[in-house]
Amino acid sequence: MVTTYEKMRGVLIIRPSALGDTLLLAPALYQLAHKVELTLVGRRPGIDFLESLTAQCLDYEKGVWHTLFSQKPLCSDLPNLEIERVVCFLSDPDGDALKGLRACLHDTPIHCYPSFPAKEERIHVAYYLAQCLTASGLPVDPVQALEEAKRAPLLNANNQVKSDPMVVFHPGSGSGRKNYPLEFWSDLVKDRSFGMVHKKILLLGPAEQDLYEQSEKEQWGINTEIIFSPRNEELRSLLKRASLYIGHDSGVTHLAALLGTPTIALFKDSLCAQWAPLGPYVTLIDHGSDYQAIVARIRKKLQGSIPSL
Repeated sequence: MVTTYEKMRGVLIIRPSALGDTLLLAPALYQLAHKVELTLVGRRPGIDFLESLTAQCLDYEKGVWHTLFSQKPLCSDLPNLEIERVVCFLSDPDGDALKGLRACLHDTPIHCYPSFPAKEERIHVAYYLAQCLTASGLPVDPVQALEEAKRAPLLNANNQVKSDPMVVFHPGSGSGRKNYPLEFWSDLVKDRSFGMVHKKILLLGPAEQDLYEQSEKEQWGINTEIIFSPRNEELRSLLKRASLYIGHDSGVTHLAALLGTPTIALFKDSLCAQWAPLGPYVTLIDHGSDYQAIVARIRKKLQGSIPSL
């Protein structure tokens, strides 16, 4: 395995995925950040939060990256990168992207893997990604990478101290099957257990626009502020200041955990073993549709060791 910095310059990683799927590269990138010169090609907003772990991030949706899947990729229009190794995570059953990369990069070593592990493998997605990078010859220790991610906030090097007690509730995700109903969240936000909280934030993204429009502000309580689709820096700042974040298995939940925010992740229709958020203060609740059991766990956590609450 090549391990010296000089031999590992110019590594291109391609992973055009949603927010949470992109963020699960963080444990491996954290190990590589000071060992190799990384260029990450992916989708926004995920790549924006990983800039500190790479030399540069490029938007897959801009330029001609998508032409890699065509019979005649526009190689001359690709960025002029000094690439010595490529690792891509793509859904490419026919090998079209691999052919396109080889046509453009000629003799450069290229390693392509499926975007996700097989469901029956029951391994964490971040561990799978780290394994693939190791197999491609990069100096990554998958076990150590996950241990580091659970021990320290990889995307908050300064580990900013939280201010006044503030809880952020995020009742959505990219998939409706993973979400609990509006009534559950309304009851949770107004639960008496949060009576000591100075501020409650209801965080809604594009996927929750209908939910917002169908609900009345009063059903969330008069002390709840509703924030809709904040910009990246606003979202990052909000999560870093929060004393507690509660959300489904979603990209924002992964971001909160990686920033070191005390995070309660609610799992309904996805596997904790594969998708658990990674961070030093993460609580997983996987009780299906037993709403009373979920609320009971949250109340118990509030009475426990949540900082500033």
